Amino acid sequence: MFSFVHRVDGLEPGLYALPRTDGALEELRSATLPNFAWQQVTTITNALPLYHLYSGNCRQIAKTLSCHQPIASDSAFSLAMVAEFGETIELSPWLYRRLFWECGLIGQILYLEAETAGIRGTGIGCYFDDSVHEILGIKDNTFQGLYHFR
Repeated sequence: MFSFVHRVDGLEPGLYALPRTDGALEELRSATLPNFAWQQVTTITNALPLYHLYSGNCRQIAKTLSCHQPIASDSAFSLAMVAEFGETIELSPWLYRRLFWECGLIGQILYLEAETAGIRGTGIGCYFDDSVHEILGIKDNTFQGLYHFR
């Protein structure tokens, strides 16, 4: 998962990555831009493997990637769920549907957590996956953007 952080206490604005597994970390690093910092964030929690990739204002980027929707730039953060894709689908095509189910499950948890925190969250149904790949430096279908949330 890649997050465009705009206004989150304890995090500077920029791009962050949260690999799903420890094993995915090196694959993500290899598949993305070589100039990303990949500096582990320990100021908020040591429980999550959150990595800071880039510092800067990403609001316009998030808005553009999400079909120019202001909800992606006006929020505290916007995230892109990216899954291990090419090999997964090649070996087990039936997992295609499951990848989307998993994104939906994560999205539902994010909805509930946002509501519990007294804020709002929503899935973003329109996004430019090729542009997401370009911003991240992904050059093939090893990883694929499947869902966005803010």
